Amino acid sequence: MWDVPKWMYLIIIVPFLVIGIGIIFYGYTSTPETLATDEIPSKEILYLAGVLFMVMPVISALGVRFFYKRINDREVNLMQNGLKGEAEILSASQTGMYLNELPQIKFLLNITSPYGENYQMEHKDVVNMLDLSSIKVGAKIPVFIDPNNEKNILLLYK
Repeated sequence: MWDVPKWMYLIIIVPFLVIGIGIIFYGYTSTPETLATDEIPSKEILYLAGVLFMVMPVISALGVRFFYKRINDREVNLMQNGLKGEAEILSASQTGMYLNELPQIKFLLNITSPYGENYQMEHKDVVNMLDLSSIKVGAKIPVFIDPNNEKNILLLYK
C-alpha cells in the first residue's frame, strides 16, 4: 500500500507557510512609494508572492494525497471485492520507466479466473526491488481480478 506519512506534509508545508508570512509582513512594512516595475507597487507583488508561497504547497500536498488515496482505494477495492485467480508470467521486461526508483515491469500474463476461464493480457506494474526475484517466466502469482473489468488486476508478489 502506498502512503505518505502525515509528518512529511508538515515538513514540506510549514517552511513555505513561514516564508509566505515573512514575505507578506515585508510587503506590509515596505513603503507604498516603492515600485517593483514602472507602475506596480512592490507591496502588491510581495502580497501576491506571499499568498502563492502559502497556497501552492497546500494545493500540491492535497494533490499528492489524492493521488495516493486513489491508488490505495483501487487496491483495497480489488482485495475486498475482486475475484481471486492465478496469473502465469509468460514474459516480463522492464519498460525503462521508474517510479520512486522502482522499476516498471511490462508483463504478458495468462490469467486463470476462479471460474476456470483463461485469457492473456499485457499488464504494467511498478515492482518493489525485493519482489523482483519472484518474477520469473513460468512463475504463478496470485491475482485479484475486478469482476466488472477483467483488465483491472492486482498482482500479489510473494
